[in-house]
Amino acid sequence: MKELIYEHETIDEIQMKFMDKDIAFWKEEIATIRIELLFFKRILTSPIFKGFNCDRKQKVALLKDLDNVKEINENYHNSLGSFINKLEMIKECEDVQCETFYLNNHTKYRVDIENHFSAYRYYKINVIFFFDNCLEEKI
Repeated sequence: MKELIYEHETIDEIQMKFMDKDIAFWKEEIATIRIELLFFKRILTSPIFKGFNCDRKQKVALLKDLDNVKEINENYHNSLGSFINKLEMIKECEDVQCETFYLNNHTKYRVDIENHFSAYRYYKINVIFFFDNCLEEKI
């Protein structure tokens, strides 16, 4: 197994490694959400489900929410690029106060973006339940 932390690494190198890992994960999650939202929109607007007894009001609400979630996700996509560029400035820090500033920003951003991921998972579960109820009518 590859070691996550090596003995010769400094605390700064370890912190950067964890921040880089967070950022890679966030990029992947945002990209995955983009693809899932395209699929949800396609299936929610598909004529395939016209013959099913689906709750039309719920479907309209899910489509409206989808547009909101998509906009929020795109905002995170854009802000993540900006955040990464600003975070690069930590390499220029010469004191603990400067490093602490960037580490605190990273922590705040992590909480914020993970709240977005959590809200998205809630939306996704609602879409799954919607289709499960539609399919239940045909079984």
